[in-house]
Amino acid sequence: MSQIELATYIVERLKQCGVKQVFGVPGDYNLAFLDYIEGDPALEWVGNANELNAAYAADGYARVKGSLAVVVTTFGVGELSALCGIAGSLAERLPVLHIVGAPSRKMQSGKALLHHTLNLDTSFSAFANMSAPLSCAQALLNDIEPSTPTAWTDAFDGALRKCLEQCRPAYVELPMDAIKYMVSADGLKTPLPHPHSAPPPESATEDASPDRPMNTVSSVPNSDAKAAPAIDDVTAHVVEAITALYAKAAKPVVIVDACAGRFGMAGEVKKLVETAGIRFFETPMGKALLDEHHPLYGGCYAGANSLPHVQAEVEAADFVLYVGALKSDFNSGSFSVRVDPRATVELHSFTTTVGYATFPTTDLRHVLPLLTPAFARASATRAAAPQAEGIKEKAETGVVLPITDEPTGEQITHKWFWPRMGRWFKDNDIIITETGTSSFGLTNVALPSKATYVAQILWGAIGWSVGAALGCALAAKEAGVERRTALFVGDGSLQLTVQEIGTMLRRGVTPYLFVLNNDGYEIERQIHGWTAKYNDIQLYDHQLLLPFFAGKKCQTPYESHAVHSPAELHALLSNPAFNTPDKLRLIEVYMPRGDAPEGLVKQAKLTAEANEKA
Repeated sequence: MSQIELATYIVERLKQCGVKQVFGVPGDYNLAFLDYIEGDPALEWVGNANELNAAYAADGYARVKGSLAVVVTTFGVGELSALCGIAGSLAERLPVLHIVGAPSRKMQSGKALLHHTLNLDTSFSAFANMSAPLSCAQALLNDIEPSTPTAWTDAFDGALRKCLEQCRPAYVELPMDAIKYMVSADGLKTPLPHPHSAPPPESATEDASPDRPMNTVSSVPNSDAKAAPAIDDVTAHVVEAITALYAKAAKPVVIVDACAGRFGMAGEVKKLVETAGIRFFETPMGKALLDEHHPLYGGCYAGANSLPHVQAEVEAADFVLYVGALKSDFNSGSFSVRVDPRATVELHSFTTTVGYATFPTTDLRHVLPLLTPAFARASATRAAAPQAEGIKEKAETGVVLPITDEPTGEQITHKWFWPRMGRWFKDNDIIITETGTSSFGLTNVALPSKATYVAQILWGAIGWSVGAALGCALAAKEAGVERRTALFVGDGSLQLTVQEIGTMLRRGVTPYLFVLNNDGYEIERQIHGWTAKYNDIQLYDHQLLLPFFAGKKCQTPYESHAVHSPAELHALLSNPAFNTPDKLRLIEVYMPRGDAPEGLVKQAKLTAEANEKA
């Protein structure tokens, strides 16, 4: 049995998962581990401005790559700074591994009064306990005696495996004296799952249990439990039941939601709708998972916050297949989804609902591939598929907003701005929108067929998008294919995480940073406090940001623009040099205070009404 240092084992596992960028901030408890990252030519230590930004960047990296992201922090002060970002990755189902460099086991067992501790008896367990509800698994190496050469590697692999299978964050506490500890290398021969692969049946069963603590890494079978039906038999029954509902439907639809993307099922959904000729829709969290120019695309559905034509068509359906549903308030028009539950099927990551029945040992990664041939057989006796539409027809019928190519008016309004940006986007772009006006502005604009859309609609942390844009741009850069990364962020949200622009310049990525200058927190004003001072901010001179963050020795080219009118923005977007992503560009877009996308105005009204009823 060959042995290697534990830190080497961890690094090899990260590389096996396709990790090439590692996010975080150095601290004295993680410095020795960072030597292994920096010493490996296959890994790049990004080095963020703070731990919160690092967690946001890891979130964006995981979204674009569709696989593992890693953030490394130091004990206590560092790890707590990252937790808001980790919580967002939990809420929105992203596999982010949080590795925390901790004091040695001797120091912890002796309850030494170390820096970064709370001066309490519980100082060395408090922070892991805080992270426990935000982690699908934890490997607390300080609590595990390395009585065998695989004790620590098994614990690490267990947490990592859960992170990948569940697409949720996992937490690893790495004591300083464990870094060079010799462990068995045999575990490296055991393949790890990919987030897009179906979990083994026993894992699906464990994770479906409502009584099972989310942060455990193993479970003991209940020998007294009544024998359950074979999982394959349950899956076959579910597929048969779903197909029977579909076969008798006259107006079936498919709704694509967030978890279809998180678990890599967009391609399977495409096969299904094309094979059976079914009209499909996306939610705001499922936006651009499928081709929005596809002839069968029916628009973005968010309950009462949908375009009227889209809402009417979905809610008239007599069969609804909801793939990866995540019906949060902003994703469902404040819970205004109106589809017949008796004719609705929901495919989730670790369960399936057919009408009022739930099948917890099945999941979308097992069921969805079986539905395509089943639906194909049922479709042979069905009426003709719905009439296909081109993008021009979709705009005319109200499926999507019409895009524009001409400047209109003297002020840049949201009504003009987002359709104009829809014209500017290219087929391979990565488009990141901040919580607020930006995320609502593009909901009903058809994006290019191969574009990637990134938004944090459930967690909704303002400032998230700036760190996420760094992670997205690095993921695109390492893929070796030229892709433009475009961030849309408000002037208020930018102030929370603006330091990460410096990391972008340092790491040589060249995104487009569209800063919407509308004099404060517009989304909050739309919800409450139209004239309240708490929605105001100190206005920055955004034209000074890039020179300030670049300093004197930056090697990354950059340029800043300020546009005040549709004509100015139109001219800039039409400039061929501007469209080449060879510089980091900040584009300050002046917009009138009080103006907002129609979707945001409607959602704000729905939210205010819901808050009044609460």
